[in-house]
Amino acid sequence: MKKRFFAKHAKSSAALVSLGVHAVLIVIALTFVAVTVVQKEEKAFEAKPVNRPKMQLKKLQVPVNTKKKSVKKPKLRKRIVVKPKMSQTMPDIKMPEITGVKGGLGGGVGGGLGDGGGVGFSMPEIEIFGVKGKGEKIFLILDTGNHMLIDEMGGIPAYTLIKDEMLRIVEELPPTALFNIGVFFGGRVQTLFPSLMSASRGNAAKAKAWLGPLNASGDAVTSGKFGIETLGPGGVDNRGDYRIGKFAEPLKKGGSIYGDEWSGGRVWYDATMVAMQQQADTVFILSNAWGHQRVALQKVPPLQEWKKTTSAGKKWTELVAKGREKLAQENVKRKSAGQPPKVISGGEWGIIREYFPDTERPPEPDFYYYKPLDFAEAFAAMKDQYRPREALTASGLNKKKSSKMDFSLNVVQFIRVDAEADERSSGNFSQLTQLCKGQYQTVKGLEEIQSYVK
Repeated sequence: MKKRFFAKHAKSSAALVSLGVHAVLIVIALTFVAVTVVQKEEKAFEAKPVNRPKMQLKKLQVPVNTKKKSVKKPKLRKRIVVKPKMSQTMPDIKMPEITGVKGGLGGGVGGGLGDGGGVGFSMPEIEIFGVKGKGEKIFLILDTGNHMLIDEMGGIPAYTLIKDEMLRIVEELPPTALFNIGVFFGGRVQTLFPSLMSASRGNAAKAKAWLGPLNASGDAVTSGKFGIETLGPGGVDNRGDYRIGKFAEPLKKGGSIYGDEWSGGRVWYDATMVAMQQQADTVFILSNAWGHQRVALQKVPPLQEWKKTTSAGKKWTELVAKGREKLAQENVKRKSAGQPPKVISGGEWGIIREYFPDTERPPEPDFYYYKPLDFAEAFAAMKDQYRPREALTASGLNKKKSSKMDFSLNVVQFIRVDAEADERSSGNFSQLTQLCKGQYQTVKGLEEIQSYVK
């Protein structure tokens, strides 16, 4: 029975055995922990090779000159940078002549204000009585004639303010600038220094001591000592024949030559010529009139001969003496009242004009009146004549036929408070300053002078 049962249910028994075995295996499997380790590999990017065309390089063939040439070593230029103002005191030394030309020269007659020659320092800007200029080498020219001291111009008080303003300009210049002062009177020219000097404190003090006594004393007025005679210590007389260009050419009328005799009435002309000789690049003229810039074209009897040999001349002499007596009496009254003395300019001509205006005048010849262009060309020619040789070579001026205006000429004209500037002065000064790249200004009387100084 028992064997039959197993024989009959043989398949069911095998299934049960298999199920039991699997159950045991599952239990055993549950006792294990499966761990899977994942290792990431770093990605590497590889660029695809690109086939580029290759160019064949050619060898350069340079011709070689085996013959050696003599080459001059270039001169090195020092580059100097300075400040406009320096706190330290500069020694009173004479500066060497500066030969470099910055940026070339101006464009010629009638051009605008351009660069003057120099070493490239910061160029100081100057303004005096409304006239502005810029330069490294400054030359100030002051008229010292008694016509600058008349009442209508403001007298001695006004002249003192003019001097003070000039000294202010000098004191405010940086020590790197060069300057000089020239004065003129009666055909004479005197300068503070023999050449342009540094604008140091010491040199500014010398300028103040030199100009201080100039036309400042009432006693000097009554004694007839004006101008250069009243200057302070120092100064250099400048004498020479400054006729050049048109001024040296003989002028003819009727076959006779008189132009080579031109000597008087040049006023500020000679002083400006001294400035050109010293190679100034900025010039200021302070005066009251253009003056008799002329030359006689015919001969007339000399003044002294006319006064001795003619009745009109003898009358002239008498009236001049009477006029001087009137002036002396008037100045006595003014002195007692504490007023500055009265000044009459023009010598005996001024006396006659002031007290006896209807008097017959001495005979005068025909004149040739020099034109502004004559002056401009003469100034430029004089500067070229005294220009250092190395500067001429560097700038090419020695290859030019015409001179260049590498300077500016500025004019301040002081006029009477009761009149306007005469047409000859205003017209000529205006044209001359335009030709020489400068400015022109008129200042009328004491009050207007004070308005610029305040």
